[in-house]
Amino acid sequence: MPPAADSDLSVLAALPSLSALLRHRAAAQPNDRAYVALSDRGREDATITFAELDHRAAALASRLAKHAAPGSRALLLFPMGIECLVAFFGCLYAGIVGVPLMVPRRQSARDSSASILADCDPRLALTTAELLSGARGDLTGRIQHAGLEWLAVDAPAAELDAAELPEVRRGDIAFLQYTSGSTSAPKGVMVSHGNLLANLEMIRIVCGNTRASTYVSWVPLYHDMGLILNALQALYVGALCVLISPMAFLQRPYLWLRAIHDYRAEVAGGPNFGFDHCVDRYRPEQLAELDLSCWKVAFVGAEPVRSGTIERFTATFRAYSFDPHTMWPAYGMAEATLLISGGHRGDTGRRQLLQRTHRRPDRSGENDVDANHLVTVAGK
Repeated sequence: MPPAADSDLSVLAALPSLSALLRHRAAAQPNDRAYVALSDRGREDATITFAELDHRAAALASRLAKHAAPGSRALLLFPMGIECLVAFFGCLYAGIVGVPLMVPRRQSARDSSASILADCDPRLALTTAELLSGARGDLTGRIQHAGLEWLAVDAPAAELDAAELPEVRRGDIAFLQYTSGSTSAPKGVMVSHGNLLANLEMIRIVCGNTRASTYVSWVPLYHDMGLILNALQALYVGALCVLISPMAFLQRPYLWLRAIHDYRAEVAGGPNFGFDHCVDRYRPEQLAELDLSCWKVAFVGAEPVRSGTIERFTATFRAYSFDPHTMWPAYGMAEATLLISGGHRGDTGRRQLLQRTHRRPDRSGENDVDANHLVTVAGK
């Protein structure tokens, strides 16, 4: 697959919306695969081309327009997979503001959905037919809100007439990204099309991504790292994105590494614990003939990025042609759309020892010294 041409970059710079981005990809690369979803055993479970994604999103948008007005909010409750992206772009095409949410666990005592519903006042809840009527028949009982209408995006639509879709502009809200709510109630961030396009261009520049920069991701799509840095950045540059469910990764982290090898992926990453998990569950017999030389950007985003994580992963997988320069520490926040800081592809991360001296509380006159290794990135 060739890198993005200069003409393609000029088109990206002039795009008015993420909706226009998908239409551009559907016209320029109609038969190229946009997303592949793998099963829990690592086999291809579903696939969709750019043209198919555009067609399905437009069809869903026409359906959604009959149920809600532009500007209305729609909950997106999906397992990792292609249906979530169809729903996301269907909302964009219809001018409806998507709200990606984690599907609540059956027995979870901590569920932030109630506060999110009260904050965003959704009109629709979109999910799959399997979750709505089969595997999670309790879902509608777990998530209740006045006037909320549930729709299965993969169910056959009774309405076949095309609806007139709104013109979407850069300043329009694309979706609401809610913070994790780990320390307080989740807070919604209004992410506009312009915010997304600017951040995606910044990610493209610092990561050096092209159409050849295949992604492999296990980070959930309700998380901004999974949605923006993985799924949308791949779409932005016209690359393939391979999706693995987070649960499959937790159970078999080697599936992620194997998919990077199989698809010759250039970009894959996640938070600290994902890299630690690969080391903790390392089994040489599962990784026979593994070749990670294709991996060019192994982004690790967390606060803080732990130097020990980088050192352990690099030491373990150097034998599989993993280049230490591939490690790409970065920092981001939903409030900034996503990426805030990070080096460029191939930059060497620095490890600095910081010390902090403070007086002991017993006032003995002696000092204690705290030492911590800080990971920074050498900029160009």
